[in-house]
Amino acid sequence: MFCADFPQTRELKGTVIPLDTALFRYPFRIRIQGDKAVVMDLHGTDYFCHAFSYPEFHYISSFGKRGESPDEQISVENIRWYGESLWSLDANKSELTRFGCDLSGDSLFRQEAVNLDKDILRALDFVMVDDSTFIIPDYSGENRFSWADMSGNLLHKSDCIPITDEKQLKESAPAVAQGWRSFISFSPDKKLLVTVTQLGDVLDIYNMENGRHINYKGEDGEPEFHVTSEGYGIPAGRMCYYDVQVTEHYIYAIYDGRKFSDIMKEKEYKQGAKQLRVFDFDGKLCKEYMLDRPVTGIYVDEAGHCLWATDVNTDNQIVKYIFD
Repeated sequence: MFCADFPQTRELKGTVIPLDTALFRYPFRIRIQGDKAVVMDLHGTDYFCHAFSYPEFHYISSFGKRGESPDEQISVENIRWYGESLWSLDANKSELTRFGCDLSGDSLFRQEAVNLDKDILRALDFVMVDDSTFIIPDYSGENRFSWADMSGNLLHKSDCIPITDEKQLKESAPAVAQGWRSFISFSPDKKLLVTVTQLGDVLDIYNMENGRHINYKGEDGEPEFHVTSEGYGIPAGRMCYYDVQVTEHYIYAIYDGRKFSDIMKEKEYKQGAKQLRVFDFDGKLCKEYMLDRPVTGIYVDEAGHCLWATDVNTDNQIVKYIFD
C-alpha cells in the first residue's frame, strides 16, 4: 500500500522535564505502566534501566546492572512491560530478563532470566504476545519473526521480509535481514503486531486474529543497502524509523528520512527524528506532527493527551509534548 497524500503537518513544542539527578548517556527507550516510568539507557555505565514515578518523574531506583556475571547484563536492546513485570533483552547474552517490584512497590529487582534458543539469531527486539510467548525479529532472513516460549525455546517462524527483490532475499538472506532491521510493537487487545524499518519507509501491520497483512511503503521507499563480500548489509540510503507504538486508537511512529549522504555533510549531527506519524489500523497516514527537536524513543499516553520522548543530544533528556 502506498500513500502519497500526507495530511497537514502540525508543529509541537516540547517541555523539558527536569530530573533531580544525572543518569543517562543514551536514553533510547521510555516505557510507562501505571504509576511507573522506566527509561532504558542504551550505553549505561553502571545500570541500563532507571525507574521514575509517573507522571512526576521523581527518581526511584536504577537496575539492570552492567557486567558479565550471571546476574548482570552485557547490553540491553529493549525493554517491555507485561503486567507488573518489566522484561529486558540482552542480545550479547541472548537472554531475556524479568524484573519485578519489591514489597514497597518502588524498586525493581531481577526475578528470572530466559536463555534464548541457539536458532534465534542475534535478537535485537521483542514483544510479548501473552504470558507464554515472545515474538522476536528473525535475523537469519529465513522469515520475518521467530516465536519462542517462556523457556526460550523456538516454537516456529512466520511471515517473510516483504522485499520487492525476492532474488536478493534468496541469495543474501542474512544481509537482507540486517538491511530490513525493524522495530516492533504489539497490542494484546487489538491483536496487532506492527513493524517499522530503521533504514526504509516501510510499516507493516499483522492482524493475529484474521491473518490480514497490510504493507505501507512511503515515498522514501524500501531499505537501501549494499551486500558486502562477507555477506553483511551496509546502509546506503536513509535513516528512517526510530520507534513505534500501537495504542488503543492509533499507531504512532517517529520518522527521520534524512539521506546518509546528507547526514555526513552536517556540521553538528543530531541523532533522532522529528516527524511523529500517526497511522490508523488500516495503514492510512492520518496525522503528522513536527517536533521541535529530534528524539529517539517515544511513549504515547493517549488518555493524558501527551507524548513522552527521549532526547540524546542534550543534558535535558526527557521531553513532554501535548497533542490532540
